[in-house]
Amino acid sequence: MKIIIPVIDNNKAKNSIAGSFHNTDYACIYNCSMLSYEWIATQSIIKKESNLSTELKRNGISVVISKNMPLMALGFFTESGVTVYKAESESIEENIQLFTANQLQPLTNATVQNSSDCAGSCSSCHTTCKS
Repeated sequence: MKIIIPVIDNNKAKNSIAGSFHNTDYACIYNCSMLSYEWIATQSIIKKESNLSTELKRNGISVVISKNMPLMALGFFTESGVTVYKAESESIEENIQLFTANQLQPLTNATVQNSSDCAGSCSSCHTTCKS
């Protein structure tokens, strides 16, 4: 199993979680089987004819850990069979440890709606969405 986490960059702050995929162009992929980390540009995963959640599944990634997730994006991930968990710290390593110890909570429609002003569309949310 592989986990993807949005990160601030792939250099100095590569071990710090970004607010969400909308706030960064980089991600860390953690391979649970090989206990290895890989930092990538998110554009390298997304194919023009597909969406991020489909490409994640195609690349063996079944878990996302993120601080925030717009409601519509959460829907796309869960419909594709990707489980999204709420990050509990700024550190990639700490969140991986919490995940493996079953201590991270899954993000659900209810928790996202209760924790933000997002009504399910980019025009209703205070996050700057990227195309």
